[in-house]
Amino acid sequence: MLVKELFMLDWNIVFSNMIIAVVLLVIGIFLGIILNWILKKISKKAKLHEARGYNFIKLFITIITWSIYILFLNLALVQLDIPVFTGWLTSILLVIPAITGALLLLGVGFAIATYLKGIIEESRIEDYRILSRIVWSFVMYIFGTYALKTALISIETKTTNYLLLILTAIIGTATAFYAIKKGR
Repeated sequence: MLVKELFMLDWNIVFSNMIIAVVLLVIGIFLGIILNWILKKISKKAKLHEARGYNFIKLFITIITWSIYILFLNLALVQLDIPVFTGWLTSILLVIPAITGALLLLGVGFAIATYLKGIIEESRIEDYRILSRIVWSFVMYIFGTYALKTALISIETKTTNYLLLILTAIIGTATAFYAIKKGR
């Protein structure tokens, strides 16, 4: 049956889809290289290489570049229209942009939490150290929650919520245990 279907294919459509898929791959590689080059130039102009967290910037640039590659790989696979292969690989490739989004959320959350912590510490109000730690932890928890939900977007919502509840209990218990042990 499969051999019969193979001979019944319209080979003009198959070859045109293959050419379009190759063109999409070339465009994706070209855009990824150009975007990588632009982001590196911007980071050098902003003198981010002098920053303490420059490795984070390099990681961010690499993640964005590979996200472009994967996006165009996914588009090329969809263009080929091989249902078994395309469906399986597309479901795998959906996870990578979700993880990229989660990493971006964590990076933004960390930047905001650190900024707010610095502002509170500069104010020198009463018990500013405790308040700055609470604010930092709260902002990181909120962004961490959304990052986890983004990374696990392909998993059922109920399962993700249970996982968040369990992780919150574990982190809360560990924090309380650490505070009690440190207080002794």
